[in-house]
This record gives sequence, structure tokens and C-alpha cells, in this order.
Amino acid sequence: MLKVVIVDDEKMICSLIAQLLDWKELGAKIVGMAYTGTEAFEMIQEQRPDIIISDIRMPGYDGLELIKRTKEEGIESEFVMISGFKQFEYAQNAMKYGVKYYLLKPIEEDKLTEIIKEIAENIARRRARKNHEMRIEEELRETRDKMKKRFLTSILSNEEGGEKATDQLSVNEEYNTAFKEGVFQAIFIKLDTDKEMEVSDNSVIAEMEKQTKIFEEVCEEYILTNMHSGIIVLLNYEIKKEGLICQKIEELYESLKKYVDQFKEFSLVIGVGEKSNNFFKAQHCLKTATDAIKYRVKIKDKKIIYFEKYKFDIYNLNEIITAAEKQSFISKVETGDIEGMEECVAISFRKVKYGKDNYSPVLIYDILLKYVEMLIEYCKTKDFYNEYCIEKLKQWNLSVDNQCSEKLLVEDTKVFLREIMKNIEGEKRNRDTKPVRIVKAFIEENFMQEINLSQLADMVSMNSSYLSSIFKKETGMAYSEYLIHCRLQQASKLLVETNLSISEVARQSGYQDARYFSKQFLKQIGLKPSEYRKLYS
Repeated sequence: MLKVVIVDDEKMICSLIAQLLDWKELGAKIVGMAYTGTEAFEMIQEQRPDIIISDIRMPGYDGLELIKRTKEEGIESEFVMISGFKQFEYAQNAMKYGVKYYLLKPIEEDKLTEIIKEIAENIARRRARKNHEMRIEEELRETRDKMKKRFLTSILSNEEGGEKATDQLSVNEEYNTAFKEGVFQAIFIKLDTDKEMEVSDNSVIAEMEKQTKIFEEVCEEYILTNMHSGIIVLLNYEIKKEGLICQKIEELYESLKKYVDQFKEFSLVIGVGEKSNNFFKAQHCLKTATDAIKYRVKIKDKKIIYFEKYKFDIYNLNEIITAAEKQSFISKVETGDIEGMEECVAISFRKVKYGKDNYSPVLIYDILLKYVEMLIEYCKTKDFYNEYCIEKLKQWNLSVDNQCSEKLLVEDTKVFLREIMKNIEGEKRNRDTKPVRIVKAFIEENFMQEINLSQLADMVSMNSSYLSSIFKKETGMAYSEYLIHCRLQQASKLLVETNLSISEVARQSGYQDARYFSKQFLKQIGLKPSEYRKLYS
């Protein structure tokens, strides 16, 4: 409904205008009547009406002053000016402020109705146009944001177009960014949680994104994207604003903390990366922001962690986990020596703890990740990598991503190693079991024929001695014993259920020599075939 305010120093005139039309039918309603210009202006500020029907001459502000003040206030009301006589000078002045409608008293219903309808149509068109423009602007903004996020993602994933961009200008053109000379710095705003982020948690991330607009007024450019359980932001600002940026980061943390504290399952931490004046160091800026978050396993009770504040020793991971130690770990994996695997990890940590007092917390993550990668690569090479491994790796990444204790990081990794080794052992058993199942099924269906171990081994693409070993391990008997078992089981059935001769029973059970059959039957069953038939028939 369109809101209408009526202004006239004569109360009767206001009432008459209010009663003159069927406002509801016109899609409008009277929200107020004022009898002086000053009173009218206060009402206009409060109600922000769509239409103002006002007398020209009034106490306080006259009609022209009221129009002027309303326009200055930024209120887009349509004015309909009324007067008791023709005041062309006033009408001309009113037109300067965009007023199109002018009525003489007494007001005619038809003319006012026509004007209100015209205004309503104009407002509807204006609103439709404005909504259309807003939609286009929103779509453009979303497109620009997506392009910026794509640039940030390309840097994070080492894709071409990020670090390999030819120059700052080409990046601005390609990704619609507005980078300028100055400082580049990244911050990682992270939610620590012991659960996987769900769709319902998107509102928290959305609020985090919304509050990063605090940098809009102080940065030349800032772009952000989701990363793990949080968002990472790349800032570009003038050198003189370094102090102001620090202040904004502090303000952002305090504001976000109040919001995040409503959710018991989350805690907030911000990692602030190293500053650089070089656009092509943006990737380094982002990495140092994520590294700063990892510092929390060593630096306790810090909720904003500045990478530049801490100086740790530089390390070479290949010196901590040498080629020989990698081979030792894999050999432990192959033999299923879980304790030996854990000792390999422990040896690497002893090197760090006793050799590097000022070791970086990032080193803890890198060591654990290296052992996890070696185990996963082994699984892939040996075709043990399955859905179980994928799920466990996902769980490990989640726990490591949110763990704030070095001890628990190691424990979580040990649990992961054990779970993957359990999967490997299970896969190995399944691989051994499948050939045995195939061999058993073949013997059960073909026991009347001559069957030898070499034939069975070829059938399942195995070495004869290995097949013999796993068959006995799985069934508790040699393949030849199982063949005899199947033949005598068939013979027992024929002896009880048919009147076939002993020699025919022998033949149909896989024995061509009836005498040899009888000896085997007596040896295995404890009765002669004839005695068995007599006893069980």
C-alpha cells in the first residue's frame, strides 16, 4: 500500500481530502494528517510517505520549504500541491523541485483520483526499474566476487593464473580485482570445532564473511574465500595504514567472538600472515596466515596469532625423515609392524625435540603429514586404498585441522595409522580368501575329474606353494584332503539314497578303482561302504 500524508492548516480540508477517495481501492492509505509545515516535516521524517498532498501556504514551513527539506532528507515522496487560488509563481518554484501535480481548491474527486492513479503507476514503474537495477547490480557483484575468489583459489591451489600471473595489471583485468602498489597481507579466520562443518553452519561462515567488510573502507582491495572451517582473506592496503589494519583485525576478532560464543561447539582463532610489498608474494602471504594458525599447538591462549611475531628455526624435512627412514617405515608397513611404524614417527620427533629447541610448530604437522602420505601412497600402490581409507583420511584431516595440542596431534595420527593398517590386513585376508573360495567351488563342482594343485594355482594366478599354504590356513586342510572330503561326501549320499553298486558309487564319486575307493572310505569314515549303507539306509 502506498503511504499518504495530507497537510493543510485547515483541519476540515484535511478531513475532506481523506474522505474524498476510496484510498484502499487505489492501493493507498492515509498514514497521517498535519496542520503546520513543521509538524508535517516531522511526520514525513517518521513515516517516509510515498505521496504528500500539501497546501502551499501554511504556518511554519510553507509548501515550498517543505518540498525542499523533504528532498534534502533524501525522501522520494511525490508532492501534490493544493491552493485556494492560482499562484503561478509558487507553482513554477515547486516545479524546480520536480513537483508535477498542482490542484486548485475545491478539489475535484476525478482530478485527484486521476493524479493518484498516475502517481501510483509512476511509483510502480520506478520501483520495478529500481528492483531490476538492484538485481543486475547484485548479479554483477556476485560475478565479481566469484572472479576474485577464483583468483584466490588459484593461488591457494598453485594453479596457473595465481602465482604465475604476468603482472598485477593483467590480474586486475582478468579477475576484476583492484590491486595497487602497497602492502599485501593475509588473515585466516578459523573456527576450531571437533565436528565436521554442516550446511546449518553456513550461517556462521556467512556472518564471518559479512563482518570482513570492516576492511572495505581501509583497503585498496580485499578478497576472500572459504577454506577448511573458516575463511581466508587477502588484504591490499597503503603502507601508512598498517597500524589501522592491526586495529581493524582486533575489532574484527572482538566482534566475531561475541557472535561465535553463541555456539558452544565453536571457538575462534585468527592467523595473521607475513606482510609483503611484492604482489607476487601473495601466495607466501596466504601460507604464512595458515601457518600462524598452526602455531597455536605451541603458543597457548593466543586468539590472534601474528606470524611475524615469532621466529623459528628453518628446517629441512628430508634431514628429519631420511630416505633410509622412509624405507624403514614402508618395510614396517609391509610386515604389519604397527609398533615399529610408531617408533619411526617417535624417532623423527626425538630428532626435532633434542636437536631443535626453537622448532616451528609447522614442523609437527609436516612430519605427521609425511608419514600419513607415505602410508596412503603405499595403499594406493598396492590397491588397498578404498572408501574406508578415504573416510579415515577425512576424519584425520578434520582432527588435525582443529587440534590445539601437540600431544593430541600425535595421538590422533597414531590412531589413524592403526586404523589404516587394520584395513590393509583386512584387504590382505580378503585377497587370500577369494582364491580359496574359487578353488573350493571348483573342487565341489568337479570332484569327479582329475584335479591337481598346479591346475588350481593357474586358475587363480598364484604360485602353487602359496596357494597350498593359504588354502590350508583358510580351511584347515590341504587341497587334496578337501578333494577327498568332497568325494566321500558324495559317496555317502549315494550309498544311503540309491541302490547303485559300490563300483558305480565309486565312479560317480571320482574314483575309477573301486578297491582304492573302499580303502579310502574305510580310512576316512571308519566303515566299509557296504557297512555304511547297511547302518544308515
